[in-house]
Amino acid sequence: MRPRVLVLLVALASGVAQSFGRFSYAVLLPAIDRDLLGSYAVAGLVGTANVAAYLVGTFTVSALSRRIRPAAAIKAGLAASAVGLGLLTVAGSAVQLAVGLTLTGLGGAFIWVPAPGLAGSVVRPSRRGAAIGVAGSGIGAGIVVASALAAVLHARGGDASWRTVYLVETVIAVVTLVACLVLLRPAPHRLDAQPVRARALRRVPGWVGLTGGYAAYGFAYSIYTTYLVTALEDDAGFSAGHASAVYTLVGVALIGGGLVLGLLSDRWGRGRTLVLGFLVMAGAILLVPVGVEPLASGSALLFGAMMSGLPAVIAAHLSESLTPREFAGAFGRCTLAFGVAQLCGPPLGGALAQATGGFLVPFVLAAAVAVAGAGLNVGVLRATREPGRSDVGLRLSR
Repeated sequence: MRPRVLVLLVALASGVAQSFGRFSYAVLLPAIDRDLLGSYAVAGLVGTANVAAYLVGTFTVSALSRRIRPAAAIKAGLAASAVGLGLLTVAGSAVQLAVGLTLTGLGGAFIWVPAPGLAGSVVRPSRRGAAIGVAGSGIGAGIVVASALAAVLHARGGDASWRTVYLVETVIAVVTLVACLVLLRPAPHRLDAQPVRARALRRVPGWVGLTGGYAAYGFAYSIYTTYLVTALEDDAGFSAGHASAVYTLVGVALIGGGLVLGLLSDRWGRGRTLVLGFLVMAGAILLVPVGVEPLASGSALLFGAMMSGLPAVIAAHLSESLTPREFAGAFGRCTLAFGVAQLCGPPLGGALAQATGGFLVPFVLAAAVAVAGAGLNVGVLRATREPGRSDVGLRLSR
């Protein structure tokens, strides 16, 4: 299979995993609440099912990485996501919604955890960051598609249109699954026949800082994405439409962020790009409490680019030292740290906002954690001697 075709398939699968299976619920939540649930408290509990399932799926696919190939995991994840999206289309209760979101959470983990490693394994080291960035760009594109579908269909069909959005996403998921079943047959990696090394993550240069940085990313990202619209409306006085438009810019920037930072890391080095990316993320977060344009829109664009770019660079650094099967296990362990941190962010941010009467403190905290992420990745910078040229990376590319 041609590398470009494989990377495109991985990008489509990533969009199904994250944009449709995960982020669409947030976009459709107001309509779902009015049409079916009638309680944001219940809606929050239902949404937690997806996050919890994603963590369980991450642990599972990491444990199974020594037994199944990345392509097989992606196909299984697409099947689970397609079934879950189909259930969401016909859900008539909170329980049925939770079941559908649980399946999409599990499927999303099976897709996304091995996806970057698979995309990076089919290109030469000098283009690995770019390939992984393109693979992740499907997430941003999917968010834009989901947001546009929700807006257009709601204008025509009202609150009940959320089911139609999920129906369209189900069709896309099924088409992507069929395409992957037929086309996603990459040649086995040269080292895949060898036993997968136990504790492979610990053999990655700067792995402690890399994992801690990914956790910092999860905490900062969860506060920003959860409270951006509310902070702009309540603290800055933006209209609902204006605040939502700013949020849409995050999705737009997501499309290109992974490619831009991936290319930069290929040329400039993974460690330097990570440190710079975390500092830019911190600056973008601090623009939100200012509450004026064009700084709010600039914040969304910068944050969206870092939101997709930083995971791409983290994945590229891991892939320098690991085979695709080892990557799934190692990246899964990093993702567990990210997942736990993102669970802690919204409750703490909400409590601080309640206690202080505004969102200044939560956003300052998120920015401080992002700066800490930059500090943690100084270890990656020191451990990286030459961009994309670790000893093991050279061995894997021969």
